[in-house]
Amino acid sequence: MDLTAYKPSELREKEIDYCRANLEYFVETYGHIEDKDAETLIQPFNLWDKQRKALRSFRDNKLNVILKARQLGITWLVLHYALWKMINPGRTVIGLSRTEDEAQELVRRMSVILDNMRELFAPKTDQPINWVNSTWENTSLILTIHFPNLPDSVFKCFPSSPNAARSFTADLIIFDEWAFQQFAEDIWKAGFPTINRPSGGQVVGLSTIERGSFFENIFTDPDNGFNKIFIPWYADPRRDETWYENTKRTMGDMITQEYPATIEEALTVPGGSFFPEVKRETHVVKKELEGKLRRYVSIDYGLDMLSAHWIQVDCHGNAQVYREYDAPDKTIGAACDILMSMSEGEHIEYWLAPSDLWSRSQETGKSRAILFSENGINLTKTSRDFQAGCASMKEWLKVVDEHPKLTILDGCAPNLYRCLQKIQKDKKRPNVYAKDPHDLTHDPDSLRSFCVWWVRSPDIDYDRIETKQHRSILEDIENASEEDREYLLAKYGEPV
Repeated sequence: MDLTAYKPSELREKEIDYCRANLEYFVETYGHIEDKDAETLIQPFNLWDKQRKALRSFRDNKLNVILKARQLGITWLVLHYALWKMINPGRTVIGLSRTEDEAQELVRRMSVILDNMRELFAPKTDQPINWVNSTWENTSLILTIHFPNLPDSVFKCFPSSPNAARSFTADLIIFDEWAFQQFAEDIWKAGFPTINRPSGGQVVGLSTIERGSFFENIFTDPDNGFNKIFIPWYADPRRDETWYENTKRTMGDMITQEYPATIEEALTVPGGSFFPEVKRETHVVKKELEGKLRRYVSIDYGLDMLSAHWIQVDCHGNAQVYREYDAPDKTIGAACDILMSMSEGEHIEYWLAPSDLWSRSQETGKSRAILFSENGINLTKTSRDFQAGCASMKEWLKVVDEHPKLTILDGCAPNLYRCLQKIQKDKKRPNVYAKDPHDLTHDPDSLRSFCVWWVRSPDIDYDRIETKQHRSILEDIENASEEDREYLLAKYGEPV
């Protein structure tokens, strides 16, 4: 072909057309990354073998999830893929990150890539003389490619929030460090419909591992339709066994989380599960407790989640969770209506709740416990000692003679069982469970209210127990302000 017959602008458009049809050529010919180990910061993006295989893999699949070791250039790889999508006019790519700073970092990196592709694209504010081809510009969270007489392509990034990206129709959504994003499941529910079209739309989620996260659920579920990609520490050909051994001496057992060699290593996080004793064959039972039973409801309440569990106890001190309820965004009034409706026809001995509900609100001047009381539920305060509560849970759940003292009725509390299995030890305090991912803590926190409050004895003769009238009201009165105390005494009278 005689290239001299074409103007530079025409040759540039032909080259872009060729790039549109040849992903790897585009990345390796025009791609650049920042390499902080190199003498010059900006380096050509020369793909390693495992990077190239990953690139081909998520190009060919609609739903992709990448579990990776640290510092393997996979975010750069995914951004180059996103840009390849965007060199077609009218494309929209959404990037989702943990924080606004990290969302801005994705846009900054994309601008670095484009700023080093001046053979194809010019910054809108720095165009060569007589430039008639595509230009680009960016703000802190949006990067736009302008095509002459054609629709723009846009890269928009958002920090993690439940409704992020809900209102956009996207060609590609990138979930960066997916395992560590707050509201990950809510974001997925909001974001997936934006790409869920029969003829287009893709997802690429990438992260190191965080046990118990929504990302882990996505990666380990064999039936969810995701293309699973694992990239080990040795994907970087510069890393050898000497590098690994030196790193291991520095990091210890934490190396399996940051630099796993296999999927199994990635999922074996130091510290491990806080409740390894909880297993389906021992803790989930089909037979309901018999005889005289006392029933309790333990709750963990906040606007982010109302978690409640109904627990029945027999005369031998065996406890069984026979119902659960989990839902976000419930006012106290709505929560009370739901809890009482679900308990209709049952005598609930005590409604057990953590002590933070007795703190006074600046907005109302009343504690949330008082607001529960005004809406028909008198709460009983349980211990705020987190370590003691965790120890009590371990006692209730430990298996003795093949049977634990606390079981879950089959099919009645699946979320509690899931959380107990997945929640990990706190990395700094092994005697308590981790508070992240926060989604896993609501149900264990609810159960902890029961376990730390109830003191078990070998056998209980319920016929000889004298129930103290208004015990929970008495606790409210003792902990109430003067104004709240007057309100409770006027409503209920002097407690016995």
